[in-house]
Amino acid sequence: MVRKASIFLISISLVIVLFVGFLYKKINMPYTDVIRLNWSIKLPNPYEEVYSIDSGPSFHGDGERYHIFSYKDNEDVELSLKWKEGKNVAVESAINQVLNTLNVPAKYMPDFQSKYKYYLKREQDSSVIYLVFFPNTKRLYVIEDIY
Repeated sequence: MVRKASIFLISISLVIVLFVGFLYKKINMPYTDVIRLNWSIKLPNPYEEVYSIDSGPSFHGDGERYHIFSYKDNEDVELSLKWKEGKNVAVESAINQVLNTLNVPAKYMPDFQSKYKYYLKREQDSSVIYLVFFPNTKRLYVIEDIY
């Protein structure tokens, strides 16, 4: 009887340790891993997260998310995607609409007067991710509008 209780306690302890480990890893996951899992887009590490905001938790995981990453080197970022170059007013407008919904302060808004590269991916449910890279500041702006 004591042996069964010991096995049960060890089993419960192991499950708790595994669960806590899983939660710790999930909470401390770099956001580039979240992007890779959600969008199949691999962005380089390491980076410094300059700013982050989202529309809050939702049952279906929908809403808006915004992150600014700062990199030490342009090369890894520029090689990570097939960037489009040149001004795109439609992309700028869509991004500004999401950022205005999130009430992003002016100092964290992308400066579309500067030269930038962009990439976007749209899913079948109309969810879209915009990636805007400013080589002069080595900053990557990640805007997600999830439906």
